[in-house]
Amino acid sequence: MNEKTYAVALAGLLQDVGQFAQWAAGKWGEAPVGGIELASRYVPTPWRAACCADEVMRVVALADWLAAGARRADRGPRPRQLRTIFSSLTVEEQALAPEEARYWPLKPLALEAEMLFPQAALSEEARAPAYEALGAAFVQDAEALAQAHQKAAAFPAYLESLLLLLQRYAWCVPALPDVSLYDHSRMTAALAVCLKDQSEEMLKALEGDLEQSTEPVALLVGGDISGVQDFIYTITSRGATSALRGRSFYLQLLTEALSRYVLRELDLPVTNLIYQGGGNFYLLARPSDAARLGEIQRQISWRLLAHHRGELYLALEGAPLAARDFFAGRIAAQWDALRRRQQQAKQRRFAELGAELAQLFVPQGMGGDESGECSVCGREHPDIAADAETNTRKCQPCRDFEALGKDLRQASYLWLREVPPTSLPETPLSVKPGGWQAALGTFGLEAGVSARVEMLPQPDAGVQLVLALNDAAVRDLAPGPRTVVGRRLLVNVTPTLTRADIDALRDRQLDAKELAELHPDTVKPFSVLELQARGTKRLGVLRMDVDNLGLLFSEGFGKAATLSRVAALSFAIGVYFEGWVGQLAERANRKHGDVLYSIYSGGDDLFFVGAWDVVVELAREIRVDLGRFAAGHPGIHASGGIALVGGKYPLYQAAADAGEAEHAAKAHPGKDAVTFLGQTLPWAKFGLEGACAANTETVHGLRHHLEQLVLPEKEDGLGATASLLRRLTQLQLAYETALKARRQAGTEVNRQGEVQGVWGPWMWRGYYALKRMAEQERAEKERAIAALAERLHEDHFNSIDWIGLAARWVELLLRDL
Repeated sequence: MNEKTYAVALAGLLQDVGQFAQWAAGKWGEAPVGGIELASRYVPTPWRAACCADEVMRVVALADWLAAGARRADRGPRPRQLRTIFSSLTVEEQALAPEEARYWPLKPLALEAEMLFPQAALSEEARAPAYEALGAAFVQDAEALAQAHQKAAAFPAYLESLLLLLQRYAWCVPALPDVSLYDHSRMTAALAVCLKDQSEEMLKALEGDLEQSTEPVALLVGGDISGVQDFIYTITSRGATSALRGRSFYLQLLTEALSRYVLRELDLPVTNLIYQGGGNFYLLARPSDAARLGEIQRQISWRLLAHHRGELYLALEGAPLAARDFFAGRIAAQWDALRRRQQQAKQRRFAELGAELAQLFVPQGMGGDESGECSVCGREHPDIAADAETNTRKCQPCRDFEALGKDLRQASYLWLREVPPTSLPETPLSVKPGGWQAALGTFGLEAGVSARVEMLPQPDAGVQLVLALNDAAVRDLAPGPRTVVGRRLLVNVTPTLTRADIDALRDRQLDAKELAELHPDTVKPFSVLELQARGTKRLGVLRMDVDNLGLLFSEGFGKAATLSRVAALSFAIGVYFEGWVGQLAERANRKHGDVLYSIYSGGDDLFFVGAWDVVVELAREIRVDLGRFAAGHPGIHASGGIALVGGKYPLYQAAADAGEAEHAAKAHPGKDAVTFLGQTLPWAKFGLEGACAANTETVHGLRHHLEQLVLPEKEDGLGATASLLRRLTQLQLAYETALKARRQAGTEVNRQGEVQGVWGPWMWRGYYALKRMAEQERAEKERAIAALAERLHEDHFNSIDWIGLAARWVELLLRDL
């Protein structure tokens, strides 16, 4: 890649930094200073002239116009504080009123609640010192970065380090009212690279009529990995927990390797990567790069076929972008067009290989000899080794996934290094599938994790990227001439066995053989997580994702959709699911004894396994905090499904069960629902409040209320009040039976098409039974049960469709008491 490409990208990143620097210095009223004017302070000497050249600034100005979807003169004064991107969304006619707008806090990006969640606007008195502190920290790190590159300079390393600095400090600084300096600057840089080779004639034409020009100026490229779920889930329960986290993390590394491979093949800098996560990536390329996508797709498919035998596939597609597509909301339609092309490509996997596709149907394996079959993934492999501790046979890939999962438990850093890709094999089946390192190496990436800075490998002649996996680890990183440093959000929650865990399990439902396979400082098997659940011994399996995500991107901004806004929304959703969800899970583990396991959380969805009682509470907290993170937007919500299974239940089937539960939740009118114990309810009915026994208006609240009623009797064998749980369950069952009969008869709606309420004898019988039950109890419980009966009666038993769910929840919690 030539230096001019890096210079153009750097100029795009720096264009608006001047305003940030002025505000950080408390200079509010002065004319804005361009970032390039500050290049002498931030940019190492070798590159100052290149990024300040007139022809570079001309291209950057056009790119800035395209990214914002408006001329600078039409944008008005720069806002003093960044409004959350969710304030600009309209979803199914739901939007936030202007007075409900919330703003990102003026703090470096960190996974702390007060530094992450939107707030009311700061006063002028509070805003000025916040900018000064934020700016001072940015300037200090930017100057240290420049100093590191003054003598031994590597332009790619400097550019990526500066991009990560802007992510940390400028994520909350406004370039537009709802778009950060970080998001707008990186989109400007990406578009500037796409425009830099345009002819003089073309540039003049664009400058004259940019908003109506049909000339192609960029190519939106998207990659979508398919086969992800089968790759993760289709492993046996034997040895599953030890390899599971490694498999999931490998897919994140593979996404990184693939996106960087495409960038390198197209000779594009990292600034052109718009988004990466959840097995997907998007980048901006030049219009002429469309001719190269087919060959790049073929190379990727050949390599994936060699290392994964058809399990994983990348759908790589592009959508041309004309200048006019960046205005009047048209960018959303192009994004939709790209997704449709990807879906079509996924339906004809590996078709680009043509006659070579026959490789997929060649007999594989070693003739069905069980000794050559892996106990974890079930595949035959020439390199099988026995694991004496677990009495299993494991192939090399599964052993490597297991080792990666173990390393991740204590990891504080991720390191990445680009290397020359290994050559394409003559035939895919001539390659013996090796470990994850070999698979990444075929795409030109080396990677690893480390617990401490001093354990990191030293960079060689190339560029090495070192990313802190937690906020504390960032402080120990320093940039070098060939070392990029920054922060990587990663949900990395893995429960670990302790000696105390093993001792406590000796008198539980584990036989001597199972106990002998347990060792301190190893990943907790599912069978242990099951036994550490409260009440009934079951695992909870949670799958959950954002509702209507496609609509958010394609219609949420309306005619105000711009490339920068789409990038800002992608970044915000990533921060929540790749960052904050992990904080919630770690907090739950600290509270409940390390019983949650994150299989993955990225993009807009997640998959957790753990003690069932804690999984249910985690799901509720994720939904609650998503609402807070989205500034209370009524159209931003998520649906989830929770399945309860045994610890030795096949993982693929558990994932399928949770997937069916999630599907049921998403089929609920309006979505924003959860399926638990086979029943689907909107989150509002399930309960978004904190634990409070006084609240009986939701399933969650009534569960706590009933638990407080029943718990005092646990020493007496759950006597009379335990029948309260059975009575409530029976009431709901009677209602559901009557409702089912009406549906079968076709009489559940009136002539106007409205669903009619179902009334029946269970109402007065239930009220009478609860009142009689109250009379048989001690005074305190008598009042509580009588009050519950009156509440149900006064509410005309509208809660009849969920009171049994609350009762069954409590029964499961108290089953072993």
